[in-house]
Amino acid sequence: MPTQKRYGPTNAKGKLGLNDYHQSKDNLADLPQTTAEKIPVTNTPNIFSYRSHVFAKKPELVQRYIKATKADVGGVGGHVVAADEVKGAIAKFVLDSNLYQGEPIFSSLIVTHTGDDVAVTGIMTERTPMSVVDELMWDALQVGADKATELGLYGPGQDLVADAFTGNLRGAGPATVALPLPVRQDNPSQTVLLSFADKTEPMAFNYYATGAYLLPRFNTGLVIAQSKMKRGYLMDIVDLDTKAQAIEAGVHPRDLKALEGKMEELGKGFQEKVITLRAPEDLYDIEGLCRSSRFVVARIWSRNERGERDQLGYICSAERLHNIKTKKGFTYGGKDDPVLLAFAQGDWPAPGEITSPWAACPMVAGDCRGSHHLHILPVPINWQTSYWSGPILSALTLSINIHSGRIGAISDQFALGTPWDYVRTRASELAVQFRTAHGIKQPATLHEDELEYQEGWKERRGRLEKQFEVRPPLVFNGGGGKSKALVK
Repeated sequence: MPTQKRYGPTNAKGKLGLNDYHQSKDNLADLPQTTAEKIPVTNTPNIFSYRSHVFAKKPELVQRYIKATKADVGGVGGHVVAADEVKGAIAKFVLDSNLYQGEPIFSSLIVTHTGDDVAVTGIMTERTPMSVVDELMWDALQVGADKATELGLYGPGQDLVADAFTGNLRGAGPATVALPLPVRQDNPSQTVLLSFADKTEPMAFNYYATGAYLLPRFNTGLVIAQSKMKRGYLMDIVDLDTKAQAIEAGVHPRDLKALEGKMEELGKGFQEKVITLRAPEDLYDIEGLCRSSRFVVARIWSRNERGERDQLGYICSAERLHNIKTKKGFTYGGKDDPVLLAFAQGDWPAPGEITSPWAACPMVAGDCRGSHHLHILPVPINWQTSYWSGPILSALTLSINIHSGRIGAISDQFALGTPWDYVRTRASELAVQFRTAHGIKQPATLHEDELEYQEGWKERRGRLEKQFEVRPPLVFNGGGGKSKALVK
């Protein structure tokens, strides 16, 4: 007998429907149209807001969170784009089930995709346990995977790597983060930057962290702002490579059984190996760690008058799918495709300052088969991959009413018709030159330990390894003498 779900209507009378939600697409229905024609520049998401809760005259001041959850549950044409039917199935399941003990779980939410990854982002309160929300998200993504199977899409349920839901989404496959919103009596407005990456890994977001929060060349506010920004920030940096940790602990790199045992031990209780460094005082240490895929800035905190930890304002899904134990062991084909939530304005960088590091067209790991380095492409939301397979990055800013829990409006930071068109052109030119010049050779491809979908390479490498011989090198005697092996 299936376990009783903790979310959703408790009886037939409590069943939800679309009439229970206000939709942002209807915002102008009763207002004069001031624009005769509109040129579409982006695929702006529709906002679903729970009517009776969001439009209450005196919403209670409670601790609210913004939570974003993303996963690849099946793509069109391979790993190119998410199908609208899959997004619709996930959205319908969440909207129909959006209750906990008679109250809405999400007061406002959006459903988006970046490449072939579908995401649900919404505002919730502390009244709903995070484990209940995670259960709802897991089941919704399973519904999406079922729809992908029905449509014959590629890789249905690919990122749902855990064998079953065990209480939370950490360690289950989907990328998910939650950021506590401020609780204050005045000024209900809060700007949140939401970013999704596809065909790359959490390390890519280090460009956000070490740019906008550390270097004045990206964020002038670090020097001239009167806010808490002038004190700098504190950064939690996480070591994501449990395999390297196991080897450093003394396990032989070729002892696969011992490696997996140590990796499983390191991951028990969802612990993380983390260090907190100060920006800007520890600039060299931060830059030194964040130069590789192993270390990721997972959280950024503002600092109080004493320079100590104050408010959390930046969080990313610093987790690697390689670290998740499955029936097949620690194995996964594909990159980790992270998600990011960050406050903007006030004590935090402006949206343009946060995204500015991408104007330089940096290279990240990922791309086709998850096995290359390539220049990341900043794309509008609800966009597809192209030219091999990315890597791509989208970024939205959300205006949120923290008193009512309503997402009021959205802007697309990388929309068409913006200066990011130039960056996309430049990144594409660099990518074509780099990939065609190097092909399968490094530095275009990753080190063999980081290659994804690599079972074929392991087989080839193992076969060739058996053909190697150990023998003296061949040397030549000048003056017409015969060649012979060099003997000591």
